[in-house]
Amino acid sequence: MAITLVGVAIVVFILIRVAPGNPIAMMLPPGATEADIAQLKAMYGLDKSLFQQFVIWAGNALQGDFGTSITLRQPVSDLVLERLPATLELSILALLIAVALGGFSAVLGARERGRPTEAGVDLFNGVTLSIPDFLWGLLLILLFGVLWPIFHISGRVSPQLSLPFVTQFYLFEAIVRLRFDILRDLLAHMLMPALSLALPLAAIISQLLKQGLKEVLQLDYTVLARVRGFTETQVILREALRNAALPTLTLIGVQFTFLIGGTVIVERLFAYEGLGNMAIDAVINRDLPLIQGIVLTFACLFILINLAVDIAYTFLNPRLRHG
Repeated sequence: MAITLVGVAIVVFILIRVAPGNPIAMMLPPGATEADIAQLKAMYGLDKSLFQQFVIWAGNALQGDFGTSITLRQPVSDLVLERLPATLELSILALLIAVALGGFSAVLGARERGRPTEAGVDLFNGVTLSIPDFLWGLLLILLFGVLWPIFHISGRVSPQLSLPFVTQFYLFEAIVRLRFDILRDLLAHMLMPALSLALPLAAIISQLLKQGLKEVLQLDYTVLARVRGFTETQVILREALRNAALPTLTLIGVQFTFLIGGTVIVERLFAYEGLGNMAIDAVINRDLPLIQGIVLTFACLFILINLAVDIAYTFLNPRLRHG
């Protein structure tokens, strides 16, 4: 984990500085003098060599100081922590929708294997997987934001609502505080971006889980369950699903990291106030400290998610624990 983070930090630090564009020139008015440019460079440490800049930044980062945003004039750590809960809530909601849709279609396809219903599930998976998440977002905006305006198409929550929250985890706090009015409003804003992220992942889950179920349903213990009088649905849910779901668990963990990365475009599309939307603004404005802080945050999320998946897989598979 440490090696990965160091590698990400070095690559991102170098790339954003060799890329075209001058953040100092974007901050100053047209009539700025050379002295003004030099003073601003010295303020942000851009007058030093690339190696010196990295050493200074890495030393501060180890102490939790990721610098100050060039455009927003606020500490990067505060900005990231303020936007991160919104992205996490959106990603988790998208994951839950993807698991529900993918699991249901996989069980349906395995139960109706060899019949037209399975072909319909495969067709649905193929179509869903061939359309990227941002295009799903555009389609959902046209359908449920323009033609049938059922959901909100921008923002995270309606500005006229009073938010009695102490954290940025609005969805979680709305549930805990039993504020169902705010919960409905949050879901009305989150459902379309979450569904845009969930549909491609649901197709991947459905494909792998259905194939795993079809293989497990041919094993002896599932045949014995049928002999004992279990219905096909009971055989799938009570006997086959747990074993068939183990490979899918690893896939979900890996794809969940890509899902979090996909929030960058989807959040921008829906003007959702999350970390991905802020990342695009940081890139456009060449806000070097903010870009570095956001990328490292995403890298930490990816590493922690993969670690959690490995631990969960070991916990669910006794052969790995006792091997």
